[in-house]
Amino acid sequence: MALRILFPGDRNSLSTLASSAFTRQNFGAAGATSDRITADTPDGALAGMVAAYSDDYEVDICTAYRPVGIFLNDAAGSPFENTPAVASGKITVMRSMGSYETDIYETRNEADTADLTYTPGELLYASDFGLLTAEDLSASCIPVARISKAPSATDPWLGFDLLI
Repeated sequence: MALRILFPGDRNSLSTLASSAFTRQNFGAAGATSDRITADTPDGALAGMVAAYSDDYEVDICTAYRPVGIFLNDAAGSPFENTPAVASGKITVMRSMGSYETDIYETRNEADTADLTYTPGELLYASDFGLLTAEDLSASCIPVARISKAPSATDPWLGFDLLI
């Protein structure tokens, strides 16, 4: 799982990562409707997931429609690299505009009854699972981004411009 930075916004690493965001189950979790999450996906916050404030200077995986940005790295760190989030308790959140691509996003609607389509120019929201989605789940949803590149079978990366 990854986040590609095409044009960076603000990199904010002031906040501590909520303890639950280190261990939250991703693959096989109740309510998960993305086929981009596989058995090889680590648990915890992932690069490309939507972040939200959960307390004073604390961020968590967004599940309540209060997005503040996108996680730059996985909470567990990458294999064969250092693990700064585990060591410091902090994780970088990309916010304040910028252009990015991610390979994790919702592929089905929340009811798991239909595939989602992504069209350049349309808005993206945070799903109940913390992933970007084209589905507006609530009247209180805050748009997170605007689609700049639709994923395809040959290029599964979703391009977007942050709005938050």
